[in-house]
Amino acid sequence: MSGEYAVDSELATRLAAELEAVGGPSEDPAVAAAREVGEILRAVIDRLTATSAPPEVLHAAADRLRATAELLAPYDAVRRYQGTSEASGLSHDKAFFDWSPQLGLANPLAPPIRVSVRGETVVGFATFGIAYEGPPGCVHGGYIAAAFDEVLGLTQSLSGRVGMTGTLTVWYRRPTPLNTELRFEGSIEEVAGRKVVTVGRLLTGEVLTAEARGLFVTITPERFMSLSALREQKPGSSPA
Repeated sequence: MSGEYAVDSELATRLAAELEAVGGPSEDPAVAAAREVGEILRAVIDRLTATSAPPEVLHAAADRLRATAELLAPYDAVRRYQGTSEASGLSHDKAFFDWSPQLGLANPLAPPIRVSVRGETVVGFATFGIAYEGPPGCVHGGYIAAAFDEVLGLTQSLSGRVGMTGTLTVWYRRPTPLNTELRFEGSIEEVAGRKVVTVGRLLTGEVLTAEARGLFVTITPERFMSLSALREQKPGSSPA
């Protein structure tokens, strides 16, 4: 899929290389360990949302998880990422891949979506387990919208800009199945002033299940940095 906008091939090649680098094995021991924990927690979430375990087993699991939460409690003041957790800031953030709620290998809330750049198109693959269920056997529409927001946020980076979502419209064409590899595709349709218009598709095999259109508004580096500064403030504190 390709929009009307012509993506700079050098920029696309650079973005593809960045994605490959941040998505590969991490040389940072802390990041590698966080990814391992994220993978295990995804398995726990998946099994818990579909378990037939009796109360005594669930109580035992709760005790172990409580101990894990207490083990991690002294370290909750530090958030290990550079820039923002959104894909739209990739060129400013080398760690979004680990903490993004949709792409992050270390984030147990993420499916995760595995993304790459192919020509002028961003392609993402994901399998949504039962924790993401909406209608029986199908992915909840809200998760599909969130995934489009992230994939199209990365897509707009092909314009060479950093932007934030202005509007996102999703058309659900048919039910999207759980436990099936899905493919997201995103491309830029138009760039006009500060606005970057993107379009996306979601497919299972060659069957279209949803489409989306996202409008992203370019922000300045200064605005980007101010948002980063706000993120660093402790909960409950007032903006500087």
